[in-house]
Amino acid sequence: MGPADILSTMEIGIPLYLVISYVAIISLCLLLTRIQLGLAVSFLFVFYLGYFYNRQLLLDIVKGSTLGTVTYTVLGFVIIILAIISFFSSPKQRR
Repeated sequence: MGPADILSTMEIGIPLYLVISYVAIISLCLLLTRIQLGLAVSFLFVFYLGYFYNRQLLLDIVKGSTLGTVTYTVLGFVIIILAIISFFSSPKQRR
């Protein structure tokens, strides 16, 4: 079974409180013109939903693939580092 087949048959539920908090945080980032932070928040939200919230479903699909888990975790840490960097950087001023 290929990756496209797995993604087309997989059902992932997202709780309403997570969607509301995501929309509120992204709206705040856009209102404060923190585009980089908003992008980092989007990546972190997807990372959280993709692995931590639906961990058992994903582990059943990949059947304990350590390469997939390590890759996913490393990319998550890269996203966290980029989020921290974007949080402390100031937005560029337009002239």
